[in-house]
Amino acid sequence: MSPTYADLIGHFIDAINDTDAARRRATIEKILTPDCTYTDPEIAVEGHDALDAAFADLQRRIPPGFRFSLAAPVDAHHHQARFFWRFGPEADAPAATGSDVAVFADGRIRHLYAFFDAANA
Repeated sequence: MSPTYADLIGHFIDAINDTDAARRRATIEKILTPDCTYTDPEIAVEGHDALDAAFADLQRRIPPGFRFSLAAPVDAHHHQARFFWRFGPEADAPAATGSDVAVFADGRIRHLYAFFDAANA
């Protein structure tokens, strides 16, 4: 059975949070096309190597206990999905929130466009 778009988004969130470099890279290769792109207000990267490096850099900068998680169910149609996320300690109010749009091809994520809400105080 092929993963659903919601499954792929869940695995994407897992990859962002993963501090194990080998496991994170394996997840990226499994769920994203080789020509994938990721764009947010701070970076724009293309391909598995660049995305993995961006996630590794993020892991070095985030405070202990902070994680990304879905803030609502994934909304998907026509090979695209929109999802809302939160970032911060799981038991506390989020430090930041945002939303992403994913575009799928060949059963994997091809493009991700991230939007940040204002950081929460």
